[in-house]
Amino acid sequence: MSELRASVGAALPELSVVLPTRNEADNIEPLLAGLRDALNAVDFELVFVDDSDDQTAQILAREAILDPRVRVVHRAPELREGGLSTAVVLGLHEARGRLVGVMDADLQHPPETILAMLAAEREGADLVVASRYLPGGSRAGLAGGFRQFVSRAASLLVRAVFIEARASSDPLAGFFLCRSSLLRGVEFRPVGFKILLELLVCSPHLKVADVPLQFQSRTAGESKASTTQGLLFLRHIWSLIYDVPGSARIWKFSAVGISGLALLLAILELGGTVLGWPALAAWAVAFVLSVLWNFSWNLRLTFADLRRERYPLMRRYVSSTLTAGGAQLIVFLGLVGTPLPLVLDGLLAAVLGMGVNGALNWQLARRHRRPSQLAIGIDHFLAHLGKVSGAQLTALLDQNGREVAFWGRPSAEATELLRSLAERASYGGLPVLWTEPPSRRPQARTNVELASIMVLPLELPGFERFTVALQRRTRSAFSSDDLEATMRQLERLRPRLGLGSDGAAADQPAAPGRPAQPAAELSGNRGQRGPGTTSRLG
Repeated sequence: MSELRASVGAALPELSVVLPTRNEADNIEPLLAGLRDALNAVDFELVFVDDSDDQTAQILAREAILDPRVRVVHRAPELREGGLSTAVVLGLHEARGRLVGVMDADLQHPPETILAMLAAEREGADLVVASRYLPGGSRAGLAGGFRQFVSRAASLLVRAVFIEARASSDPLAGFFLCRSSLLRGVEFRPVGFKILLELLVCSPHLKVADVPLQFQSRTAGESKASTTQGLLFLRHIWSLIYDVPGSARIWKFSAVGISGLALLLAILELGGTVLGWPALAAWAVAFVLSVLWNFSWNLRLTFADLRRERYPLMRRYVSSTLTAGGAQLIVFLGLVGTPLPLVLDGLLAAVLGMGVNGALNWQLARRHRRPSQLAIGIDHFLAHLGKVSGAQLTALLDQNGREVAFWGRPSAEATELLRSLAERASYGGLPVLWTEPPSRRPQARTNVELASIMVLPLELPGFERFTVALQRRTRSAFSSDDLEATMRQLERLRPRLGLGSDGAAADQPAAPGRPAQPAAELSGNRGQRGPGTTSRLG
């Protein structure tokens, strides 16, 4: 086991730095010198994703031969669709470190800033951003006043549109660092190269810290900024609004409200002026139809990520709408007798009603996506996973493979096997399946009960090397479908799991009426382990 630990540990550096490059031949050597000097006390790797047509690829290939910490992925021209954005995403997938950082290769990002970013991560930050707009930072390296103006305006725009982007003073920075475990499961679909914005909006509950960045001037090569990149940036904003449920919620709420106002005024004009309906009847029909319109679109668009709260949401929305409608009706009836046109009466009343409705729903409209749910105890957490997978035993294991808590009845699987599988899962960051082969029995049968084990990395902040192990002895071993179902349940439950500083449950004991037991009590006969098949699944 010590050999496994040593080999795996050597393959997994503490930090991976992803550097997309395109025609940066003159910058590579000084960049590498700066990184090696700044990170001389850090176990690191450099992942270059190269789209160059100059001598950059040859220089990087030579450096990779001389230094095994330098890894290079050179993309042929036909594989460069998406440009810098897809290069960064590829680099994130290739990174193997516990931490992963992204920076430019044009010397505008000082390598020594990484040390401050590492310090911020050690203090508890999930995501660390090197910000040009923090006190002590500078954007002087941007070429010209116009570039500085555009950069600041773009940053203010995304902070205005996305509440999640306000977690950083520089949400469009190209220099950031986070734990690699936070990137697993994130489906990056960037348009342009603003990967940080994609991460902030798609993972809105990260603890974000900024460190000052002295943005340097480019000394060689050409800037990649262009009008095309600006258009891609606007497309990226639209894609995050349209494709991410619950993002830009307040703007969606306002857009739906304006469309409902237009519908109300159109029906009021048609009924009251064209068809000659009584003013109150025209208003009532217009109000009811506009409310139904607003409610259906808010449910589909504004609160699309809160479908599980449909009925509480419906009650709250209807209550606030009726209150606003009452105020709107009072103002409308007061204006009907005036010389103003009927549609203008309706407009003034509706504006007041929208103000009341907006005030009552302000907090709801500003609500973060996928709000945190109530925490659950470790016993409920393990029980949920066990029921979904059909496991007879579900255990939480610490960094040393020792069982912290369990649910269900103990199986006869050997402790050492469980620890071995847990170690593979925790170091590799991937699920592990182990199945007892029928062939180990003296007489193979199709109806024998076989042991199988599934081990999943927990990947909670502060508990990155904790794992969940599931065991069962049945005629059917764990399958890929069982793994997929259990992983989905783990994703749903993981944000709700409350753990103490030692990995034990913060609120309840492990199994109802029973304390968590040590590994020797959890497993059965230590001598009954037979050969098995193990597979790591990505």
